Amino acid sequence: MHHFLALCARRVSRSTLLAAVCVTFSGAVHAAAPAPAFAWPGDARAAVSLAYDDALDSQLDNALPTLDRHGIKGTFYLQLSSPPVAARLPAWRAAAARGHELGNHSLFHQCSSKGPDRGWVAPHRDLATTSRAQMVDQVLLANTMLEAIDGRRERTYTAPCGDVQALGGDYLPALRPAFVAIKAGNGPGVPASMAAIDPYQVASVGPVGASGAELIALVEQAVARGTMVAFTFHGIGGDHLSVSSQAHEELVRYLAAHRDVVWTDTFINIMQHLRQQVTQTQARLPGWTLAWSDEFSGATLDRTIWTLETGGHGWGNNEMQFYTARPENVRVEDGHLVIEARKERYEGKDYTSARLKTAGLKETQYGRFEARIKVPKGQGIWPAFWMLGADIGKVGWPQSGEIDIMEIIGKEPRNAYGTLHGPGYSGEHAFSKPIALDDADYGDDFHVFAVEWEPQAIRWYRDGVHYHTATPALVKGDWVFEHPFFVLLNLAVGGYWPGYPDSSTAFPRRMLVDYVRVYRKDAAPAP
Repeated sequence: MHHFLALCARRVSRSTLLAAVCVTFSGAVHAAAPAPAFAWPGDARAAVSLAYDDALDSQLDNALPTLDRHGIKGTFYLQLSSPPVAARLPAWRAAAARGHELGNHSLFHQCSSKGPDRGWVAPHRDLATTSRAQMVDQVLLANTMLEAIDGRRERTYTAPCGDVQALGGDYLPALRPAFVAIKAGNGPGVPASMAAIDPYQVASVGPVGASGAELIALVEQAVARGTMVAFTFHGIGGDHLSVSSQAHEELVRYLAAHRDVVWTDTFINIMQHLRQQVTQTQARLPGWTLAWSDEFSGATLDRTIWTLETGGHGWGNNEMQFYTARPENVRVEDGHLVIEARKERYEGKDYTSARLKTAGLKETQYGRFEARIKVPKGQGIWPAFWMLGADIGKVGWPQSGEIDIMEIIGKEPRNAYGTLHGPGYSGEHAFSKPIALDDADYGDDFHVFAVEWEPQAIRWYRDGVHYHTATPALVKGDWVFEHPFFVLLNLAVGGYWPGYPDSSTAFPRRMLVDYVRVYRKDAAPAP
């Protein structure tokens, strides 16, 4: 899975760094500390990321040999217009082949010219006069160029200078789907708890002129807290914003000698671990126990959970797509399930897409069913997360029952619908209610859609907000929701309800699913 990080590397002078260390930490690496709630791999008590910004010669000449000598992996954020990238491209490619991470630091290193010590910012590279769309375009292009260097698709990003306000506003939110994590936060370099870290606002320490002892003291502080420290270096023994080769060597040697206590790895690996830990924490809801889930963290679709339906017969709604099992239409990518609708002639239809179900594999009666989804936009686009009665093959629809957890139609991008279909209340007469966003479209970001289904009651939620309830007394027909159901995810094109694509509808359109989780309700304690 997915959910990504932004980190703002704070440039810290030696005096400031020393003062911070003296005030906040005393003790050695093996000093007693409370057991952290956050679990690091093995028996490690903290994590350290060694990252290097700007693609400098001193990093290839001094930092990389030190890391390789001690068996430590680092992260190198390449500003792709930097001369050492073009001049020494084989060396960067070789570093990636040895397991070091090549991160995204944009094409042209746009920083704001506002503020002290920013006279070096060239007018044509001033973030304040660069539009938000231009920044997004160049960062995404940098991802493509980096993939050509190292062959990898998952990436982390560091905002140059920690500046995020382009012309038109903060450009980072639009980048989140493209990154595992982003460094751009202004919080403490050593967080008090891992729960305080937003993967899209990760802060780091950018030491300048610090000694080895001062750098090690920050690691020890992270160990005492059970958290982490993300270092962002620039020059090592040369270039600008430099730390001496000796201080860097002392830190790396220390980390290599304390592998049993400190997990030192690339920033992307540490952030992926953080996301997994957060996922596990979020999967624990008071009063509910996780029954099954798909976090879409692997490389392929889990066929022990999902079956792919195919066909182009309109699906009862005069839809225009042909559902396929091709990777062009359905795949697991960068921690998400991707369902992609494409405009293409296929099997007599003008569009293709995908539809998944858990029928025969995961059929559940009662529970909490939730998914975190980013829906696509566009006239005639119809994403859905829903459920059908497992007996549909015997009794037919709507006698089987249908629970629509989320439906959004392109012509109403700010409304999400929760709906129940059964005998006497199906189709356009279904028992339904929308929930609206006031100042955004659902396609702008991920949202969590859920139902809590218990005997004689179903409740709908969006991002934790309860907005709709169904009971036998409220529906105008038979209540057919006391038997197992299965889950479906699909992205339709056209249909009676959403209407049909027009010239404004761009393709391809993608529905991204971060996770699907199904919980069972805990038994009530005995009186």
